Amino acid sequence: MLRLSRADGGAIWIMDSYRSNAWKAYRSEVFRLDDFTCTVCGRTAANGTVLQVHHKRYLPGHKPWEHPYELCSTICKGCHAAEHGIIPPRVGWTHCGWDDLGGLDGSCELCGNEIRYVFAVHHPKWGAMEVGETCCDHLTDTTLASNLMESQRRYLSRRRTFVSSSRWHERNQFHQSIKHKRYVIEILWSKKAGAYQLKIDGTCGKLKFREMLDAKIKAFDVVESGELAKYADRQRKKLRGRWRAQ
Repeated sequence: MLRLSRADGGAIWIMDSYRSNAWKAYRSEVFRLDDFTCTVCGRTAANGTVLQVHHKRYLPGHKPWEHPYELCSTICKGCHAAEHGIIPPRVGWTHCGWDDLGGLDGSCELCGNEIRYVFAVHHPKWGAMEVGETCCDHLTDTTLASNLMESQRRYLSRRRTFVSSSRWHERNQFHQSIKHKRYVIEILWSKKAGAYQLKIDGTCGKLKFREMLDAKIKAFDVVESGELAKYADRQRKKLRGRWRAQ
């Protein structure tokens, strides 16, 4: 019998061992116990899937068919390769986070497609990968990535509507304002700062912007994030404090 050592301390038997009638009989028994279904992905022999027996752990001195059934399982060829680290596993991945590269500057490590939005996924037997939206959903067996992207698309749509709204009043090319609920948001050019600044209900912020559009985007973020409402609450508290002091 030819035997190759493995890094995990087990062994891979090849040649005569896996051609023997004893192995073929044992393999059929394992397949029957698992209803001829891959225990990882659920595909079956009826669909033309190539099934194999996976040894979860090898017992020293035991032939492949001398292992107890609980140490073996039916697994398809693809999932078997994934189990041994030859290809990325198909299941068992978790989502770790995502990032916007700003352009098609990334590449999905699973399918190779160019991507802008990168999703980090992790598998305990493989490690981390950076993949695109579709591959992330497939690997994690969720719609997490597509839901995030749909939320992002709605966010960008709302932002586009806000910055191009006809509600913006242009006093001149350097001064525009919009009324949101009961708040007045102004964007004006400051000669002293040499940049555009945001002014909310008469109070000028410290941030500086090179372009009017940049300031409008920030104004949208202030509204969208709830910062505007928090700012208004702080201003009301200050006014009540002044009234009480008088």
